[in-house]
Amino acid sequence: MKKTKLLILTLFIANFSYAQTTLMDSLIQKNYSTFKKNNNNAFEGKGWNTLQDEIGKNNSVLLGELHFTSEVPYFTNAIINNIKFDNYIMEIDPYTINTISTKIKSLSPAELDKFRNESGSALSFLQGEAEFDLFKNILQQNIKVYGAEQISLFSDRLLLSELSKQSKNAKAKEIYKQMIANSAAYDTKNNTTFYLFSDDCLAKMNTLSALNLSANEKEQLEALKLSRELYLNRIHRLRIQYMKHLVLEKLPEWKDKKNLFKFGANHLPKGESLMEVFDIGNLVSNIEEANYRKSLHIMLIGKEEGETLADLDEYKSFLTVVKDDNWYAYDLRPLKQAISKKKLKVENLELERIIKGYDYLVFIPNVTKTPKRGKQDH
Repeated sequence: MKKTKLLILTLFIANFSYAQTTLMDSLIQKNYSTFKKNNNNAFEGKGWNTLQDEIGKNNSVLLGELHFTSEVPYFTNAIINNIKFDNYIMEIDPYTINTISTKIKSLSPAELDKFRNESGSALSFLQGEAEFDLFKNILQQNIKVYGAEQISLFSDRLLLSELSKQSKNAKAKEIYKQMIANSAAYDTKNNTTFYLFSDDCLAKMNTLSALNLSANEKEQLEALKLSRELYLNRIHRLRIQYMKHLVLEKLPEWKDKKNLFKFGANHLPKGESLMEVFDIGNLVSNIEEANYRKSLHIMLIGKEEGETLADLDEYKSFLTVVKDDNWYAYDLRPLKQAISKKKLKVENLELERIIKGYDYLVFIPNVTKTPKRGKQDH
């Protein structure tokens, strides 16, 4: 009798699992379209037309990306070249963003190349050639740029150098120069030690904070101290709070405008993020909803060099329809609706968060790493 019940239960579970897989496959097959690159640095195809239409209808568009690729900046360029945006918010600290923007606008091509070569990893994601070209295009189109991230481990000398130029306090200038020299002496290439973590760095920041400095200097020094704390104590939740604070701080400047956000995919679902916190995507979604507007959340995934489709096992239900080198756009909203109505159960929690948190999933058939300019600290 027990064996019979066990057999019945096993068959029920197997049939239920098969039915769920069949439903998910059916929904995916009915709700995807393809597109491909054309010769005009853009795309063509039904999938691209659908995405453009959706992007045009939403106040804020959020791209959850793979970092340091050539394809995501290409995709982003195609968007901003076809649809007018007012603001671009990205995952780099606001001070580095301001410095890079100023250099692009004020330096000659040769001087800008020199700055990039010397700065290297201090430019964060903008060290990548494709990302830097995208950023230049954004500035040329007079789109206002904002940064929402802690200061990078590798950006301390860039920040201190700019503060040294701007400061009116002679003692502060001397301390900045000492810190720059001390930071340069650290071996960051092998990720062994970082000047930002040192007692000397903290002591000098505290000394600087006690001096008569401009509000801008004090703000940046406090941001540098906070980054030190976040790195040393690995406080992910506090990092996300700070990122959301930076976005919210600029709300009066972007709330009634057309906005493009580009962050790592972990940060931009509408609901709980892939790291189990409520992140930038959730904040923007709530703000837009509270103002009777909409946000569109797009996640980009892809097959990297050396990978096969089988390596992307988490997305296998989506990849069964991939037959060529086109880009694939999947409308996730019918799947989300099926989950909400309890018709579909997704066992993989991360995949469920993706389906419920993003409106579209875009698959890139071949993802390549963008070349990086300047010295490599990591």
